[in-house]
Amino acid sequence: MNHLKIEFDTSIRKKIFFALVFFISCGVFITGCVKNASLYSPEEGLLYMPQAYQERADLSLYYITDTQTAYFGIAYTGFNSAAKDITANFVVDNSLIETYNELNAYTGNVYYPIPDSAYSLSGLTTVLSAGKTSSQPLALNILAHKLQFGTHYLLPIRLLSVSDGTFDTTLDIAYFKIDTLLIRSKDITNHDSTGASTSFTYNYDDAPSHSDNGESAIHLVDSNYTTKYLLFTFHPDMYVQLSYPQPTVVNAYAITSGGDAQERDPKSWNLAASNDGTNWTVIDTQTNQSFPGRLQTIQFNTTNIAAYKYYRWNITANNNNNSGLFQCTEFRLLQFY
Repeated sequence: MNHLKIEFDTSIRKKIFFALVFFISCGVFITGCVKNASLYSPEEGLLYMPQAYQERADLSLYYITDTQTAYFGIAYTGFNSAAKDITANFVVDNSLIETYNELNAYTGNVYYPIPDSAYSLSGLTTVLSAGKTSSQPLALNILAHKLQFGTHYLLPIRLLSVSDGTFDTTLDIAYFKIDTLLIRSKDITNHDSTGASTSFTYNYDDAPSHSDNGESAIHLVDSNYTTKYLLFTFHPDMYVQLSYPQPTVVNAYAITSGGDAQERDPKSWNLAASNDGTNWTVIDTQTNQSFPGRLQTIQFNTTNIAAYKYYRWNITANNNNNSGLFQCTEFRLLQFY
């Protein structure tokens, strides 16, 4: 009897246990269904700038003439959407840069305002429409070619006010930051962007008076680093010139030193541009340059954004007090894109 009673009690307990599990499961399911219909966040309806979160306002810009665009606006926190239209107003607040520099002094970077000429805004007011969770975006348009290499830039845009509700004061400032200007360039020394060939001219060449031996003027633009341009007598009015079939933008140029005596290297020069071959605009000037290494290539970036048919490299001094021999391995014209 005792044995049977124990089995009976155990059976009843099992039934009661599974019944409780069933009812609890149903309760959880029903509660879960009700909860999904009325999800709510403790910060429901709080407004903020998504671009103010972590490093979302850090920009990587290419040093090109085209406009590059970043966006900003407001967003609605929570599981629901805005019940009515909400207008948000922003302001560019460069007064924040000094404090930003103090708080981030450990990085070693000092930030400066983006010059007014280097950016434009589509507006400083936007609307988060009823039924939406994010506003219409506002555009920050930046002209990277108006910025200086090696300079750190900052544009603080602050959420000033909203027409309804409140905003998160820890996410109300987007620090649009530019630490590095990226460069993509293509060599257009011998061909322009369409593939049309350039022509190369010069005013001095010793080749007629001695065997070429890979040292005539044409070797300055032959893409061959085992040849070079060599003159036995340097001339302070010497130049080499490249002509394009159509006006072409040149943004930079590269010079490769010779393979032997350093005093033969170019020291001072300018790069001039023209559309008629008569009237010239100097787009870059360099003085007292040196090439510590042999066959060393150094790139010189210009601020030029205009298209010209003719580009002339005027070499005004070499490293041998404007006397003796002159040498240079390669001269290349580059275009950013």
